[in-house]
Amino acid sequence: MHDRLLTILQSVANVRLVAALRDERLGFPDKKDLRIFIPDIHLISEKRQKQGGFIFATNHTELLTSLALGLTDLKTKKADDETIVVYQLGDFLDVWREAPGLDEQFDAASGIKDDHEDLLLALMDEKLDARFLLGNHDFDLYRWPAYTRWDRRYYLPDTGLKATSAVLFHGDIFDWVERFPDKIEDLLVYLFAPSVRPNDYRLGQMQTLIRQSHGKRNYRTYIQDQRPATVGLIREDMTDNIPERWNVQTKDSSPPENLKFLESAYNYCVKANTDYRMNLKVAVIGHTHHARIAVHETDEGDLFTLIDCGAWIENCIADGESSSAPNAQIAALSANEARIYQLGPK
Repeated sequence: MHDRLLTILQSVANVRLVAALRDERLGFPDKKDLRIFIPDIHLISEKRQKQGGFIFATNHTELLTSLALGLTDLKTKKADDETIVVYQLGDFLDVWREAPGLDEQFDAASGIKDDHEDLLLALMDEKLDARFLLGNHDFDLYRWPAYTRWDRRYYLPDTGLKATSAVLFHGDIFDWVERFPDKIEDLLVYLFAPSVRPNDYRLGQMQTLIRQSHGKRNYRTYIQDQRPATVGLIREDMTDNIPERWNVQTKDSSPPENLKFLESAYNYCVKANTDYRMNLKVAVIGHTHHARIAVHETDEGDLFTLIDCGAWIENCIADGESSSAPNAQIAALSANEARIYQLGPK
């Protein structure tokens, strides 16, 4: 199914391989189950972008619209015994940059949608049936009924009686872990327990932590990564012959910035496995705007993998290249293989 996705990607974009990992220890072996991840988009209205003087904006909105239409076509043509699910990993609508006050943010979301109608229609099409996570920049939307289906995490696989092996987060919870360790413990049950839903009080606690962790940042000049994120050597001529490992980050060979949140994700997934009898081997996140696959391998030979899917805002730069490129990444997981691609206009 990876090959079919790649065909769709190549039909709408120039495609380059950022990272790949094929390993049976990923714990997602089904060859007929494909999960696709679209990371942070950060849409704001054109009026707000100009008036606010924001130096960052969503990259390649027309390409992203074409991508969503292509994924819809891929999904509608799947066989009855196949599963294809698309996830948007949060920070889809950037209501923080659109409007500073809580009471303004629902109307702000409507204004963003009006300015990006084609993209919204494509990503929210019932035929695509994408699933949305709440990020830190659009978390406040949980208060409105139109967004009650947007979640804080998903578990995979979610079909049949197969053991849970992967968890999807926006990724900002690991900011809380590092900055507010004394406040996070009582929220972990609502973030990791597979059968527990957070109530309004816990969602309010999460909202408070999100705002505290971001302080008084000026989002006109700052989002997440002010310098282009390094993505290693990315290859265009390799997309028809994907290696088992490409740009996989490890503790022994990678700089610390390429391992961000790896240990936090590993430790909390190990705890969740013990507390809730799961078998989490993979965490899929956005939030950092840094596309990478990083692994933690134990002395016993177990593998834990962090798939950080990147973004559609800010820039990245590949090893050996002198100029940066706009982030436009998409990731996929199927048949014990994870891939991240960088897209660009044809």
